[in-house]
Amino acid sequence: MLVLCALAGLASAHDVSRSDSKIEIQGREVRVTFTLNPAELLNTPLVDQSAPVPDIVLRHYFVTSPAPPVATTVGKYSILPGSLARMEILYVFPQDVTSLQVRSTLYEIMPAGHQHLISVRLNGILHEEILDSRKQQTTFTGVKSTNLQTMWTFVRLGVEHIFTGYDHLAFLLGLLVATATLGSLIKIITSFTIAHSITLALATFNVVILPSRLTESLIALSIGYVAAENLFNFRAMKRYYITFLFGLVHGFGFSNVLREMDLPRASLALSLFSFNAGVEIGQITFVMLIFPFVQDLTSSGWKRLKPAVSIGIACLAVYWFVQRAFLS
Repeated sequence: MLVLCALAGLASAHDVSRSDSKIEIQGREVRVTFTLNPAELLNTPLVDQSAPVPDIVLRHYFVTSPAPPVATTVGKYSILPGSLARMEILYVFPQDVTSLQVRSTLYEIMPAGHQHLISVRLNGILHEEILDSRKQQTTFTGVKSTNLQTMWTFVRLGVEHIFTGYDHLAFLLGLLVATATLGSLIKIITSFTIAHSITLALATFNVVILPSRLTESLIALSIGYVAAENLFNFRAMKRYYITFLFGLVHGFGFSNVLREMDLPRASLALSLFSFNAGVEIGQITFVMLIFPFVQDLTSSGWKRLKPAVSIGIACLAVYWFVQRAFLS
C-alpha cells in the first residue's frame, strides 16, 4: 500500500526528466547538439521565464578544455515532434581540444531527478556519461572508455529507469497482488523479461519502431487490463501469456531512452545489453521487496489487499491513458 501511495503521488511523472547533448570536436571547435523539453523548465527564481531557452541552458551547461572558450555561439534552434527543442552550440577554444570538461547544473531548473545524457566523440573515440544532481561534472580525454565503464553507466541507467518508471512498477504490482505461488511468479516475470527484451532490441536497432504516444498509451491500457482482471477475477488466457503480450509493449517504452541518445552502432550492442541488465536488476529487486509482503498479507487472511490495490492501479491507468492519448 505504501508503494501504491508513492505511485499515486508521482502519477504525473511516470518517467524521469532527461536532456541530452551530442558533442563533436574538430581542432579548436566543439559543436554541441543539445536537446531538452522546454516545457520542463521550472518556474523558480533561478529561471527567467521570459528569457530565450538557449540563454537559460547556457547558464546551467558549461564546457571547458580546460580553459573556458573564447567564443560561444548558439546556432539553429528548432522545435521537434514530441515538444522537444534542439539547439546547436559552437564553442571555440584558443587551442586544439585534447580533453574536455562538461559541467551541468540543469537539475536545478528541471524536474526532480533530472538526468543529462552526454555522448562525446574525441580523437575518434566515443564516450558516454550521465550527469545529475549527484554527479555534476565529468572530464573526457582521448583515452577510450573501457567496456566495464560503459557497462556500469548503462546498468545504472537501466536501474534508475525501472525505479522511476512508475507505470512499469504499477504493472508489476498489479501482477504481484494476484500471484499466489513462487512458481507462477517465476513464469510471469520470465515471460515479461523475454518479451520486453525482444522489443527493446528491435526498437533500439531501428528494426521496429512505434510512435511514442501509441506506446505510452498502450502501456497505460495494459496496466488497466491487469487491474480489471484482478477486480473481476477473470482470465482471458493464462497470466504469463498476457504478460508476454504486454511485455512486448513495455519493451518499446524502455527503448525510448536509448533511442533518444542516438548511440553509434559500435557501442550499441554493449549499451543495450547493459541497459537491459539494469532494468532486470531493478525489476527483480522490486519483486523481491514486494512479493514477500503480498504473500504475508494474503496468508494472514486479509482478502481486501488485491481489490484495494487493483482499484488504485486502475485509477492510475485511466489517468495515464487520458494524459498520454489526449493531453500530451
